[in-house]
Amino acid sequence: MNATHEPIREEVELPDPETQPLVHPLDLPEARVQFRNAWLIGACTSLPVATLVAAILAYVGRTAVGPIIAFVALVVFGTLATRWSTARAWDYIPRKRQDRDRPLPSLWDIAWCGILALVFGVALLLIVFRLERDDVPLDVRAFTFGMCVVAAVLVVADVVFGLIRSARRRRALAGLPGALVVAAATILAFVLWFDGDAGSSELLWGAVTMAAAAVIVGATRLWERRRTAG
Repeated sequence: MNATHEPIREEVELPDPETQPLVHPLDLPEARVQFRNAWLIGACTSLPVATLVAAILAYVGRTAVGPIIAFVALVVFGTLATRWSTARAWDYIPRKRQDRDRPLPSLWDIAWCGILALVFGVALLLIVFRLERDDVPLDVRAFTFGMCVVAAVLVVADVVFGLIRSARRRRALAGLPGALVVAAATILAFVLWFDGDAGSSELLWGAVTMAAAAVIVGATRLWERRRTAG
């Protein structure tokens, strides 16, 4: 005789439905830990983070097997663990009372981007120190630095203007860690690559190339936005 076992659900005290009809795992101490763990796993194993980690491992190890394994493991196991922990957190709340549309705290967005910026910063450091070597021509450094300067100006300007406008402030705060990393890497590159003088026509061409790429990307986004609105 086969016995069916119903899943065991822990009973928790939910907020009064009259005052708070919809509930989020962050509202319940019992579910908050599971939800926070899911978020942390997701932030540390997101696709951009996994890609950067694989690239760093490929550069350091000079092999492709290890980085591929690391990338697949981070993405697959990270996704599974995130979904499992998230599902367990929502299990504490009856389906009809689940507040699925509530945005996460703004500090969580900043922390998420901070984790990505940290890994991105490690990758930028590897690039900066690699291009510092004597086997890299000065013209290559100058061209790269010109691109870096324009990229840093665009990123920092986007964050600054976003902070000024209240509608974009949350997004700008999330982009702040990345902007600081890019700006710091650009300053470090100037200090390490040049002896106080980065004057070169290649630097100008690098800046023009990055500016042209930014214009193309911006025009494409504007066209997509207008097409979607239309």
